[in-house]
Amino acid sequence: MRAVQARRPVGLPALLVVCLAPVGWLMACAARSPGARAYPELVRFAGREIEAVGFRGGAPFPADTLERLVRTAASQCRVLGLPICPFGLGRREEYLDLDVLRSDAARLALFFRQAGFFGTQVEPEVREASDGAVAVTFVIRRGEPVIVRSLELHGVEGVLDTARLRRRLPLRPGERFDLRELAASADTILAALYARGHAYAVVLREYTADTVADRVDVELTALPGPQVVIDSIAVIGAEHLGRAAVMRQLEFREGDLLRGNELDASERNLYALDIVQFASVGVVRDTVGAPPDSARATVEVRIVEGPVHVVEASAGFGTVDCLRAGVQWTSRSLGGGARRLSLTASVSKLGIGAPVDFRAGRAVCREFRDEPFRSRVDYRLAAEFTEPGFLGARNQLTLAAFGERQSEPRLFQREVYGARVALARRLGLREAGTLTVGVERGRTLATPAIFCTALLVCRPEDIADVQRFRWRNTAGVVWALDRTDQVLDPRRGYQLGASLTWAADWLGSDASFVRWTGDVSRYWPLGPDRVFAAGLRLGTFFGSASLIPDGDFLPPEDRFFAGGATTVRGFSRNGLGPRVYVTSRIQVDPLTGDTLVSTDDVTFVPTGGTALAIVNLELRTPAPVASDRVRLAWFVDAGALEDGDLSDLRLDRWRVTPGVGVRIRSVVGPIRLDLAYNPYAPRRGPLYFAQADTLIQISPDFAPGRTFLDRFRLHLALGQAF
Repeated sequence: MRAVQARRPVGLPALLVVCLAPVGWLMACAARSPGARAYPELVRFAGREIEAVGFRGGAPFPADTLERLVRTAASQCRVLGLPICPFGLGRREEYLDLDVLRSDAARLALFFRQAGFFGTQVEPEVREASDGAVAVTFVIRRGEPVIVRSLELHGVEGVLDTARLRRRLPLRPGERFDLRELAASADTILAALYARGHAYAVVLREYTADTVADRVDVELTALPGPQVVIDSIAVIGAEHLGRAAVMRQLEFREGDLLRGNELDASERNLYALDIVQFASVGVVRDTVGAPPDSARATVEVRIVEGPVHVVEASAGFGTVDCLRAGVQWTSRSLGGGARRLSLTASVSKLGIGAPVDFRAGRAVCREFRDEPFRSRVDYRLAAEFTEPGFLGARNQLTLAAFGERQSEPRLFQREVYGARVALARRLGLREAGTLTVGVERGRTLATPAIFCTALLVCRPEDIADVQRFRWRNTAGVVWALDRTDQVLDPRRGYQLGASLTWAADWLGSDASFVRWTGDVSRYWPLGPDRVFAAGLRLGTFFGSASLIPDGDFLPPEDRFFAGGATTVRGFSRNGLGPRVYVTSRIQVDPLTGDTLVSTDDVTFVPTGGTALAIVNLELRTPAPVASDRVRLAWFVDAGALEDGDLSDLRLDRWRVTPGVGVRIRSVVGPIRLDLAYNPYAPRRGPLYFAQADTLIQISPDFAPGRTFLDRFRLHLALGQAF
């Protein structure tokens, strides 16, 4: 017989041991970690979810700057950069790790010490929050700021302009001693020496701190070494470009001094070529380690090329242009030398315009039904040739020719044929100038109603004159300078631009005018995460340019228009300035005989102007939530647009509209949503009744009514307004 062993039931104490053993094991492991040894009183919070993270004593740095320095973060919701969690999607839970907490405290202390607060200590505090979660607070006991008492420069006498160099250094006597500014100052001196051919220069940094007086004495010592001469240039990988084309893009030649800024500029020149996928310009390694008294070096230019020929094709459907198709063929090194030839062809209104019209197309494309310009397709044919390095590494010559026919439903059809010659030159880092000469021959077809309302051409003989082919031949110059720290979302610096276009009789132009525009934008950082931006845009015509056909008639494409997402945001697109009103529905009161017009049936047609001024002011601040991705903007826009010149922009014609906006960071620039308020009544103008070829002026001075909500304008765009 087998003995039967009785099993005793497992008691509560045994169950507790089994259940709590893993927890005890985890706490024992946590107790052995560096973070637990540093903060034994916080071991009981390890592994809990984090509800909030804050900072105490972090001035002068805002909380969002400190948040970027630490890995400890609160649980949060985020979908497409917004703090939302629909159905729980996008929620990211964070748990307290004492090792990470210890590293964060050390990183914050180091940050403050590098910023000149040498005695800074950081201690984390953890307290109970809701539902078993915890709240973490970094308590920062900031040390006294250390001030630069003196800054001495050695080794640059006779090599650099010492007084000018001091003005360029970020570190200055009397200001807080920042170790990052010390490194930047040394780099500034080094870059200046490199720009003068001292390729082996070294800058030594040294400082002596007086911890009692909280003062520091700084010395920067430069060892310039000899000026280095380029004895040879090696080109590798330029199979299609060829050595000659590469040499045209270089800012230096054999026998020149080796200057670091010219190496960088040459690399940028090469990247500007379409066929170049990778480019590097630098000193050959075996010459970098040459003896200190060596004065010669070899520069290596390495190129990786992309495909020479590229073909792109597209097809689609749009409610306005119906069926459309396009093709583009590009040679990125025609005959070698990075010469670029691009041939483009596109066509739209397929299915409704001759010679490719058919019944199904007319049924689908309803925008051009009963349209006087539906009988022919729209098209664009263009050829563009570019010669880089034309008479110099910084020059680029462009030759272009085009022909097109474009239609706008129920408005107009325009045919243009022309050519353009442009010579662009890089004048410096992010500075360019362009000279252009353009020749165009075109005409605009429209109904008499459109000519009279949009172009202010109402007499039949004037309409016939405007509809004939006219020459528009111009010469112009464009200049642009960018001194901002970022292209897509600047935080500091400025941008300048100006253009001048001259259409003259001696160029064979039927229109005669001189058009000038200028703009300036300035950006000031207000602390680490706030930016104040200001912009000014001006435009005017010189000579006898006129909006009426009796003088030098100015076609609409050359006039100024304003209002919208990038100008005065309290107005709709092109909604600022002179206009006329058009309606296609009227009623007559049978009792009084008065003409009744519904505001819903009235549309405004902007006529443009010849004098323009726009001022933009904007403060950009972090958002209260998701501040690393979302920012707020508080702005005021002001502008005026009139017929005449800048002196005709009277104060009563200026319009000022405030607003607020949201900016969401993306890889292609900020996604911008602006809401602006317009306190002004609609501008008055003549009202016309238009139907087919009939045009009747109902009122010479009309303004539509509007509701309170009509005072607000919402704009969605990509990129900053200015």
